[in-house]
Amino acid sequence: MTNESDRLGVLAKGPGDEKERELSWLDYSLASDLSPDGKTLLITESGEGGGPGYAAYLRSTDGSPAIRLGEGSTASISPDGKWAISIIHPASDPQIVLLPTSVGEPRALSREGLAAVDADWLPDGKQILFMATEPGRGMRLYLRDLEGGKPRAFTPEGYSFFRGAISPDGKHVAVRGPDRRLYLYPLAGGEPTPLPGLGPEYLVLRFAADGRSLFAQQRGVVPCPVFRYDVATGRKELWKELAPSDAAGLNSVSRVVVTPDGRTYAYSYLRALSFLQLVDGMK
Repeated sequence: MTNESDRLGVLAKGPGDEKERELSWLDYSLASDLSPDGKTLLITESGEGGGPGYAAYLRSTDGSPAIRLGEGSTASISPDGKWAISIIHPASDPQIVLLPTSVGEPRALSREGLAAVDADWLPDGKQILFMATEPGRGMRLYLRDLEGGKPRAFTPEGYSFFRGAISPDGKHVAVRGPDRRLYLYPLAGGEPTPLPGLGPEYLVLRFAADGRSLFAQQRGVVPCPVFRYDVATGRKELWKELAPSDAAGLNSVSRVVVTPDGRTYAYSYLRALSFLQLVDGMK
């Protein structure tokens, strides 16, 4: 007889750490975002422990116990660190909710007929960018002012964005187009600019603090290579290769998050273990 066990875990290297630290909380921990100072990690628990609607947790990168923020699939931490974006009922009736990271009450944003898939903060902390579908239309990108007003679509259908990949000046976001190619898209509208050298197998992780380079992950490779990509020249330079030191059952390295200064990072890994048991005397 065999027993199969899948687990999604998180490893992180926090400020001042000499080596990576295990920051998994329950059974299926997905790294969602890091605070700019690298001291706080946002986690989605999407397995048995998280429940059918998933659960949002905040955990210090020093290894302190995690704090449950609420329900949903987490997206990102606000620039001031006071709020986290979560999407509740992600599989049935998705809605964007802002969860306080300390005191306060959750703030649910009206759906406006849109089914949100993912969201991120603009650098000013006053707007969010999100991708969503509406009845009869495909996926596209929207902007929403948190002080009021309705969401505004600024791309055609078929575009998705990379969480964390909004430029520091708030003018561009890295996206994947309908052709699977990667682009920089102006938030004010207009034509996207191709990112040569980043093919469909790449994920953009974040703009670096200088605004001139991006961190990009190559999918489907273990150890997982992460590059620093120069937007102006298209030149890639290997930054790190990420993988747990224990390779037993290692299936993949998935979500990678990094601070703009590149000093702190975290990533999720999938481990699939099989246990073989011999049973005697069965009739």
